Amino acid sequence: MPASALPLAPESPVALIVDDVQLAVLMCTPCDIDELAVGHLFSRGIIVSRDDLGALSLCPDMRSVKIMTTTGAGRFAKPEGIVPSACGAGDPGAADLGAVWAAAGRPAAIPDAVLLPIALEQLAAWAREMFSGAELYRKTGGLHVAAIACRDQANQAGYFVVREDVGRHNAVDKVLGRGFLDQIDFFYSVILTSGRIAADMIRKAAGAGVPIIVSRSIPTTEAYEIAIGCGITIVGRIGSAEPIVYTRPDRVASSAIK
Repeated sequence: MPASALPLAPESPVALIVDDVQLAVLMCTPCDIDELAVGHLFSRGIIVSRDDLGALSLCPDMRSVKIMTTTGAGRFAKPEGIVPSACGAGDPGAADLGAVWAAAGRPAAIPDAVLLPIALEQLAAWAREMFSGAELYRKTGGLHVAAIACRDQANQAGYFVVREDVGRHNAVDKVLGRGFLDQIDFFYSVILTSGRIAADMIRKAAGAGVPIIVSRSIPTTEAYEIAIGCGITIVGRIGSAEPIVYTRPDRVASSAIK
């Protein structure tokens, strides 16, 4: 049977070139590459505001993306080599997270006074909306999906973006990149993901200032410890009858909290 007739998860290497320096080769699903590149740089603290982003161009075959920053930060960033789709290699470790926060002008912990409590039922509804938008998953059964929902300071919902990738951390980078380009206020947002919440995903949320991350799966032990330290709310098993609020339950309003 030809490969084109088989259910395969699309994956390709994409070179990330910043300020004429190749920082990484991202193994990813080759769609929304501009958002992936921007989200990856944002989650690493290489760009921290829209003003840092200069020119962005994609090669015609989608095998590379070139970004010029207004700060020249790419010339001083540590190259990552090949970043597999299966993990978030190259993300800052816990010991380096403070430097990323400082560069981004973010506090070492998410402020308490962000977001009024969001109903668990609303989080579940967003998760359903995310999965309903997972077109590539329905075609292949082998991709991850992520979404970002944003409320304004009056706690009014409205912004919602869904992206897919063979790598769960790539899918998160894509929604962060889209939110960055749209200049949303990440302090009033929620990340949703189909995959297990590993440490690198908490670091990405923390670096962006996102106070809540939601998954149909569960967090790892390291992710749990980092979330406690920086004040991020983790909600797991969102698709089940009894979702689990692991950390900072004060941001989630429901009598169904376990």
